[in-house]
Parts: sequence; structure tokens; C-alpha cells
Amino acid sequence: MSLVLEKASAMRGGRTAAVKASPRPRVLHLITNFEIGGTERQAVELLKRLDVDRYELQLAAIHADGPLYSEISSKFPCVVEFPLTSFYNANAAKQFVRLRSWLISQRIDILHAHDFYAGILGVIGAQFTGIRIIASQRHLQLSDRWVHIWSERLANRFADRVLVNSEAIRQRILSTSGVAARKIVLIRNGIRFPGQAPGVEAAHGDLCRELGLDTGVRIVGSVAKMRAEKGHSFFIEAARRIIRSMDDVHFVLVGDGPLRHEIESKAKEYGIRDRLHLLGDRLDASRLCAGFDVAVLASLREGLPNTILEAMAARVPVVATAVGGVIELIQDGRTGYLARPADPVSLARQIELALRDRVGSARIAALGSEFVKEQFGMQTMVDAVERLYDELNEQSGNDDPSR
Repeated sequence: MSLVLEKASAMRGGRTAAVKASPRPRVLHLITNFEIGGTERQAVELLKRLDVDRYELQLAAIHADGPLYSEISSKFPCVVEFPLTSFYNANAAKQFVRLRSWLISQRIDILHAHDFYAGILGVIGAQFTGIRIIASQRHLQLSDRWVHIWSERLANRFADRVLVNSEAIRQRILSTSGVAARKIVLIRNGIRFPGQAPGVEAAHGDLCRELGLDTGVRIVGSVAKMRAEKGHSFFIEAARRIIRSMDDVHFVLVGDGPLRHEIESKAKEYGIRDRLHLLGDRLDASRLCAGFDVAVLASLREGLPNTILEAMAARVPVVATAVGGVIELIQDGRTGYLARPADPVSLARQIELALRDRVGSARIAALGSEFVKEQFGMQTMVDAVERLYDELNEQSGNDDPSR
């Protein structure tokens, strides 16, 4: 894959002449799938709100499956698929060629790739077409595999713009790759603020009833995929420590993933399985989160986590590890509580503080909610993306000095 991109670099001078910008720019959104996740949620919310009078929007996916698609199926009834199982087989070459031909036949002006795999497919498929490419990076590092690290760096270099959602990600790209600073565009996530959402007490009561618990118990919850970088093992260890001194606390995990069995086994080993509730992937995660007494994110690395933003928006006090973009959201003791990463003692201490100091945590939750409402409005995000499209469309047909 990297060899393909390197070859593309060498041939850049002979790329096809740029397509002349249309009065209503044609923008293709390319995503891996519509499964439940922060990146997928942001893409769907954006697609709901982009101005179709200003842009001709089309949607493509590597795999057009996942529950979030139902939210935009009426607006995008046709999703073109470019199915991939690997970047290292004959089918991958076929899909690159298919995408290239399709982009040219549809006279696409801008390709907006929303994640790593869509970015790789889009950057390779759109080379030498003159189509403006937006790659997105919403994580500090996809994995520790060198092929992921170098492929992402190369894709970012070949894109016209790299869209990031936190300063931490912007700084990481600048420090680890040759991407010019002017190519990196920081657009923060947009968060939904339901007009008639239930109050904190009502949401808490609903969640307790769903779990079969007395409404007087305290609930500490986390919304995150069950992957190693999300730090569930430290959450479970912190829970064990808290249960030793607090009898009225239950713990909730929303999300699923490859570590579910390991988490269940660890909870049984610690003797806390009856106080731990695993709810799996849920489309109503934000509603569940609003019922927490404390929301926790124990991640070892993060870009800008939606789960923290949604908890803060719902006026739920947040305890999170001080990693990546988290520190752009939480001022310790003011808009939330920060714990050291990979440190269950620190995590447990901060959770207990939030649980025991009800007046202080309510004040912090209120400040956090106001901060999110001021900085992370959904329309603010949409407006910023539309300005980016307009900027790229104005450059269409001309050589961009930042490429």
C-alpha cells in the first residue's frame, strides 16, 4: 500500500487535469461502515445537516452496513460500496480502479474520507484526477502496527487537507510526519443537545429500572468500545477498590468489543460481577449516559472522545484519564476530574471524590455543560466543514501550493 502511494507521489506532475468546479460542488463522503462509534456518529450527524442546496452530496462506503445508516437512509437511499477485506490482494486493486472510474464518471469535485480505511482507499483512488481530497484523523494513533502508522502518514501527505478534531492530534501529525501545518484543519466535534431531554434524576431513575436496581443506588458508567486502549482493565480494578468502601455503587459498561470475555472474567475473579452491568452496543448510549452519577473514561490514548462531550452536555460529572485531547475538555476540579492513565488507584480516588462530594460534583457538571454548549455546537461544526468545502472548491482547477 505504501508503495502505491510513493509511486503516486513520483507521478504527481502528470496527473489528469482538474475537473472544473461545478456551480453546486459534487462532494463524495466515503466511510468504512455505519457501525456504532464516535467517528461514524459524527459523519452521520454531518450528513444530516449539510446544505443540499449548496452541495450535491453522494455517499459511498467500504461496507454499507451498521445500525447508524438507518438515520440517513431516506436522504441517501443509494450507497455505493467498494468492499475490501484487505489492502494486499487482487480485490484491493480492483476496488481502487473502480473508485477511480466512478469518481471520474460522477465528476466528483471533493472527496471527504471520514476514517483511516476510507482515507487510504480514497487517496489512492483519487490520485491524478484533480479531485480535492479531505482525509480525517480522529485518533492519536490507530494502532502500534508500523503499516498503520506509515500508511496514515503517507495518506495525510497526499490529501489536500487533513481534518482533525483536537489540538492534540494536530500536534501529533506535525511532530511525526512531513504534513504542512497549513494543510491541517481543526474542526471540533458537534454534540446534539436534545430540546426535551429528561432531567438527570429522571434519566437516572429510568436506567435503574432497566437494570432492576433501586433508584437510590449510585451508578458509575463508561461508554467505550471494549478494546485495550480504552483501559477497561483499570476501570474494573478501580471498581473493585471503590466497592470495598461504598455499598451503594453499581458500575455500567456500554459498548462491546474483543475484550468483553476478558472483562467478564476479571469481574468474576474480583468478586464484583453482581455489581457490574454490561449493556453492549446501544444506539441510545447518550440517554444511558445521562443516567450516570459519574461518567468515566479510562483510556490510555484518545483524540477527542464523544463520550466525554455527551456526558458533560448532560450535566453528568466526568472522571477521565489525562491523555490526548481529554485535557482540552477537562480542567481538573473545574469542568471534570482528571486521573493518571493506567493508574487504578488514581482513577478510584477521583471517582470516589465525585461520588462523595455531591455539591462539588454538581457544580463541576454544570460548568462542564456550559463549556460544551459554548464550544461544541453541532451547527458550528457543520458551518466549519462547509467553509472547508467552499475553500477547496474555489481552488479547483488550480495547483494548490500546499499539496
